[in-house]
Amino acid sequence: MPFPELVLSDAPPPGADLPSRADVALFVGLVPRRDAPVPANVRRALEEAGWAGQGPFARSDEAVEALLDVPVAVTSWDAFDALFGWDTRLLAKGSKRRLACPLGLAVRSFFVEGGAKAWIVRTGDPLPLLPDPAVAEADVRAEKRRLVSWKTIAPPDAANRVALVPGLDGIGTPASTGDPATWHGAAHIWGVDDAAMLLLPDLAELFAPPPAPLASLPEPPPVPEAFKPCAVPVEGLAPEPRVARPNVTAPRYDRAAYGGWSGAIKALLDLLNASRRAGHRRDVMLVASLPLPRNDLDLPGLEGSPLRLLDEPELGVGKLRLRELDCIGSARLQLAYPWVATAASAVQPEGIEAPEGALAGAVARSALTFGAFASAASTPLPSIVSTVPELPGAEIRASLPGGVADWTGDRLCLIGRKLGAMALISDATMSESRDWRAGGVSRLMGIILRATRWLGQDRLYEPSGPRLWAELQLDLESFLDRLWQLGALSGATAARAYTVRCDETTMRQADIDAGRTIVSLAFTAAQPIQRIEVTLSLADAGVLQMAEAA
Repeated sequence: MPFPELVLSDAPPPGADLPSRADVALFVGLVPRRDAPVPANVRRALEEAGWAGQGPFARSDEAVEALLDVPVAVTSWDAFDALFGWDTRLLAKGSKRRLACPLGLAVRSFFVEGGAKAWIVRTGDPLPLLPDPAVAEADVRAEKRRLVSWKTIAPPDAANRVALVPGLDGIGTPASTGDPATWHGAAHIWGVDDAAMLLLPDLAELFAPPPAPLASLPEPPPVPEAFKPCAVPVEGLAPEPRVARPNVTAPRYDRAAYGGWSGAIKALLDLLNASRRAGHRRDVMLVASLPLPRNDLDLPGLEGSPLRLLDEPELGVGKLRLRELDCIGSARLQLAYPWVATAASAVQPEGIEAPEGALAGAVARSALTFGAFASAASTPLPSIVSTVPELPGAEIRASLPGGVADWTGDRLCLIGRKLGAMALISDATMSESRDWRAGGVSRLMGIILRATRWLGQDRLYEPSGPRLWAELQLDLESFLDRLWQLGALSGATAARAYTVRCDETTMRQADIDAGRTIVSLAFTAAQPIQRIEVTLSLADAGVLQMAEAA
């Protein structure tokens, strides 16, 4: 008979190896390492994956101990906090003051808002928040830009860091999908099969100008002094020290900053697309935050008008509009706005943090609860206290002509108050096409892409022929039928919801001779209801009746 006791332990999260999931996030960026040895289970996982030990692309023992440029899985905030010193960033060089870093804040918001599993790729330590005042602004920008990618002029501590976006703007060596030894920074997304979201929380700060001093608040009028006897002090009890936030601005952009940032976002989308290469990650959503504009930008009022920001000519990479397809107008990109205040960001500049971690957590919670294809809009965000700026209703309802955007949440994932509580107002992508603006539709495509990849890997060494074709078609039909029954696909019958073909009509004789198997798949995604309009009339006896609904 066992000893009578109650033992509490953390339940393992749902299996993250299911292709139908879309809640696992890969975070890439700058975060210090805790002064503690790598746990045995973490080292064992790195060895099994080939990143440690004697494999052909294994990192050095020093890099493994520093968890530098290796993907590490964490399934709770405590697990992340034990490995990474997210709250030990220097305020300034030589300062004893420590702050939270952007990646740590994003991971914390992800788990607080419902995320169950994340992968972390550490690329080095963050720079101090405040630069040396004797260094010119252009040199400060160049120093931060080198953390994204570098070639001839490397950071002083280049031996202890890797590029976030290797090969950006032709600077440095780009990664190759078929060579894991070249996977650095964001390129690790090619090897983390269960990741469905990619986040680089440092990008918003690395392209921003140096933080500017905040304007001094007017002092209130003096009040007459009134002294009262002090309370009796309690022995051994001292008041908690009050920590003031730095008197500088959060990352705020000028035109040059938006151009550099949008170029990095475009490069990440191209990395996921891996055009004309065998490997790709078109099943992954890139989640980021729309940076705030500087108050002295030559376009006043943009902070509260994000659609104007997206539509401003010559603001993005190549002097394009940010919303355009050739810039960042992609169905695989979700941009969160506005920036948010949380308990962890209280001592950050302006008391705010980028909202992408909270957005990823809300999407993860919605995916685990209702399915990845369901809209995450209306998901509560209890960790958020307020937003900067607070968008007025008129600005949220603003639109752009020509079908570019019916309202602000048509292109951006908005965060704000809903029924008195903070929530995700919209779940949208930056797609130019209306059919792909719903976030759930892009996640549904990601689910199907992951399922087809997994099915193909299971039959990689089987001979191509009628038997294999029939098995693949049956497996895909079963998978799509399950999605249709769950409501992810639209159609009165399964035949109207999807079709799958894998036979001689989908392949040329040259494909068959070369052992290639091609499956033709078509489906109709269930679009979320965007608007319900109800007309009420006042009937006899003062009773409201529904006249019509549309």
